Amino acid sequence: MIKIVTQLLLFLLPWKLRRFFFSKFFHFEIAKTAHIGYSIILAHKVILKEYARIGHLTFCKQIDLLEMDDYSNLGTRNYITGFSTKNPDFPHFRHLPNRKCVLKIGKHTGITSRHYFDCNGGIYIGDNCQIAGFETAFLTHSIDLKNNRQDAESIIVGNYSFIGTRCTLIKGATIPSYSVISACSLVNKKHTISNALYGGVPCRFIKSLENYKFFERREGKVY
Repeated sequence: MIKIVTQLLLFLLPWKLRRFFFSKFFHFEIAKTAHIGYSIILAHKVILKEYARIGHLTFCKQIDLLEMDDYSNLGTRNYITGFSTKNPDFPHFRHLPNRKCVLKIGKHTGITSRHYFDCNGGIYIGDNCQIAGFETAFLTHSIDLKNNRQDAESIIVGNYSFIGTRCTLIKGATIPSYSVISACSLVNKKHTISNALYGGVPCRFIKSLENYKFFERREGKVY
């Protein structure tokens, strides 16, 4: 609660002073060209590399790590949650000694607004990706009904992937590089075919994609 109140008070300061306080007292690693809007970021470790940006009204709970590579962009009103591995008294996930509660976003990757990131098993998004539209959910944990316990597994999104609006990705999901996931799809397993369109509930391979300029661009934004 103290961290939340402190960050709210920091909203009154210009960005250069806010960045100083984030670095000095919260130990965030923020490049001089990076920027955080009016958002609450409570991750234990934060790394924002050159020109990385977080928009307004995004809320990040106390996950272990939020890392954004060069020119990555996390838009407005996103919600990032998870239970840190740094709490030894937390009863969940004890059967997963190597669990990482992280969100890592690659270079030139853009994430729009109102998406949900459950980071308990780790979310790894590659370079030059676009998480488009709104209300896509990344869910890295669920209840293992057979063993009656909470279970978690990472979600991996390969380079140059495009994810349409209102998709759901659940624990263990992998999207290969150079892939397109159509709107409102459910990704519930590891896919392996690159340069492909996937879609449906559950998500399945639909067709190969060749000579798509989206897969050739050198910067994240699409104008």
